[in-house]
Amino acid sequence: MSKIHLLDPIVANQIAAGEVVERPASVVKELVENSVDAGSARIHVEVESGIARVRVRDDGSGIEREDLPMALMRHTTSKIRRLEDLEAATTLGFRGEALAAISSVSELRLASRPSEAPVGHQIWVRYGDVAPVEPVAMGVGTEVEVSHIFAQHPARLKGLKTPAREFGVIQETVQQLALSQPEIQFHLIHDGRTVFQTAGRGHRPEAIMAVFGRDVASQLLPIDYETESGIRIEGFVAPAHIHRANRVGQGFYVNGRWVSHWGLRSVVEEAFRPNLPDRRYPYFWFWLTMPANELDPNAHPAKAEVRIYREQALKAVLFRLVRDALVKTSPSPRIEPNASSAEAVVGAPQSWAFDESLTGPSVLHSQYRQLVPLGQWQGKYILAQGAEGLCLIDQHAAHERIYFERFRRLGQEVRLAQPLLVPVAETLTGQEWGWFTTHEEEIRTWGFEVERLGGNTVAVRAVPTAFHDLASHQGLFRLVLELMGGSDMSLHPVSWAEEAHYAMAACKAAIKANRPLSYPEMVALLEDMARTEDPRGCPHGRPTMIVLTLEEVDRRFGRSG
Repeated sequence: MSKIHLLDPIVANQIAAGEVVERPASVVKELVENSVDAGSARIHVEVESGIARVRVRDDGSGIEREDLPMALMRHTTSKIRRLEDLEAATTLGFRGEALAAISSVSELRLASRPSEAPVGHQIWVRYGDVAPVEPVAMGVGTEVEVSHIFAQHPARLKGLKTPAREFGVIQETVQQLALSQPEIQFHLIHDGRTVFQTAGRGHRPEAIMAVFGRDVASQLLPIDYETESGIRIEGFVAPAHIHRANRVGQGFYVNGRWVSHWGLRSVVEEAFRPNLPDRRYPYFWFWLTMPANELDPNAHPAKAEVRIYREQALKAVLFRLVRDALVKTSPSPRIEPNASSAEAVVGAPQSWAFDESLTGPSVLHSQYRQLVPLGQWQGKYILAQGAEGLCLIDQHAAHERIYFERFRRLGQEVRLAQPLLVPVAETLTGQEWGWFTTHEEEIRTWGFEVERLGGNTVAVRAVPTAFHDLASHQGLFRLVLELMGGSDMSLHPVSWAEEAHYAMAACKAAIKANRPLSYPEMVALLEDMARTEDPRGCPHGRPTMIVLTLEEVDRRFGRSG
């Protein structure tokens, strides 16, 4: 008797659900992506009690009555007919897995009405058991309602977090999907309450404002670049002084699809590193438009990841674009909606007021050059009059920034190798040895002295000054390989170690609190600060200056103007 047999379709769907449906947020992602592919202009996502019920409604093209049962079957799709179609797929969904997988682990109602149909039709599926199609009164579009997720799978149900935590993941998912498609109006509702709503006018900063608020959106720095290979990079980063305790305010969107790409994310964070406090994360969003031959969109069962063929080159470009944006501090136009915050999202098209004063680094530095010191306060702060109001300058943070850039400039001009008291010998793997022999001369130019001892063994005899604290580090040379070639640090060799070293040295050299300053000393410090590349913050991410505007002072004193 044969021991090998075909799986029952319901069992096969539940196995597929293990890859596609990890948690309720996975359900929302799959359903919303189907709505996007249907050409929807509006997508409503309603969630009850965290995970009890999820409903996604759109005004897209709809599904014909005779196609409803087919849509719930595995490996059915309207997007692909040939292998060539798979290679050039631009839709968010294309495998024909989602609805079949979701309906096998939940109770699902699928209702749809194409624009030419007089009425809609719906079909129920309870854990893979499909009911007959029946008519239903509804508007044009599609509605999918999912409830009792994993109710018949106790182990998976037990693995879910609290309803509040699961809804938090759903909210983040819908936020990312909304930012990936700013031309679509998204509306997220939880227990009858609107969480956020985007306008759907295709304006990315407007969508960011709807999700993350005006404080973030009004200070965005724009990035727009196209590589020689035809990759378009559009994005926004918030200044380094705006940060948060998690990575929710970050996103990558490749050809309209929200993707999780740790390599790209880490290199952008690396560009921010000198200006961020520890365990704080920057805001950034990037929309990448890439030719089909530059990536593999089919690299993950849930379409959460893509494989970029020339990833290292893209990382190098991203690193430099972000660094340049932070240094040049060219903010995007400030968003000043004339309507209320609610009208800004759902009301009539509004006029946007652009602050023409924020035009680039020359204006930023001129604001610092115009500072006139008035005195010193508490031995820590310089009070100064500026164009924008009364300014408080942290004398230590400002002096730290000045020293940091001086040290970094010296380090870029001359890289001195510092001999180790005891050379560090290491035996490399074949792959590591191959990389070393290819880049041996480059390694020396960065201040490392490495001697071949025979076989695959090397001895590190000297390191750059910035690395001297790591002289006793176990696996020192492997760290060198990782920094210079085996990781994101290849974009800017040893920069993070050097800059950390410079930041520490600057902190030690800068004037401390309770140090009285004469008027000429205050003038000199402010002039030096105005000459730095980025005077806004110290190398550890703390601001150098805060401004109290005349309007704020008048308001505090009850003056009308």
